[in-house]
Amino acid sequence: MRRFSGTLMDDSEIKITGILLAGGMSRRMGREKGVLKIGKRYLFQYPLKVLETICDEILISTCNDSSLPVRYTTVCDEVRGIGPLGGIYTCLKRSSNDLNIILSYDLPLVNEGLLRYLIRERGSFDIVLPSLQENRMEPLCGIYQKRVAAKLKDLIDTKEYAVYRALQLTKSRTLLINDQMPFWHPDLFLNINHVDDLKRLPSGFGGEKDES
Repeated sequence: MRRFSGTLMDDSEIKITGILLAGGMSRRMGREKGVLKIGKRYLFQYPLKVLETICDEILISTCNDSSLPVRYTTVCDEVRGIGPLGGIYTCLKRSSNDLNIILSYDLPLVNEGLLRYLIRERGSFDIVLPSLQENRMEPLCGIYQKRVAAKLKDLIDTKEYAVYRALQLTKSRTLLINDQMPFWHPDLFLNINHVDDLKRLPSGFGGEKDES
């Protein structure tokens, strides 16, 4: 794993924790979608590989009933059954670093260029999220500072489990992604929830040489 150096704030080396959200019941898929094979890899391995290129530490948000073949530390939600908020909160608490990348395991087209862009543009914000459309941010793909965990705990205590509520309680920023950016793709945030979603993947996706 490599560290990211050089930001808009300074040129010092920073450490980053990658948090792969691999929870959820996969009801629409009918089975655990993370172990769905696409080409030479499982679905979850595509976003994981992107995190591996950037992060010093990787945490997998999943519980003991998961069948994902992972070699990294797995973290089960302290409060289960409340959706991705529980995984983000628990992993931020466990993270060794202030700077964290949150990425859902069913977003196979998210790429390194996008994540490095979010890191460069993070400034002093608590949360930085991308968006392909105005007012439609991607809360499960973005930068979260470790200090956000305290705000998420407040939401959990008041039984408010929508991740977007965290944006209202923190200093957050949404970056609009457009087709002039080198990492742009019209389906950059394609979410694989159903078998039919696989048809939207680019032709030949997953056919690259397996380097793992």
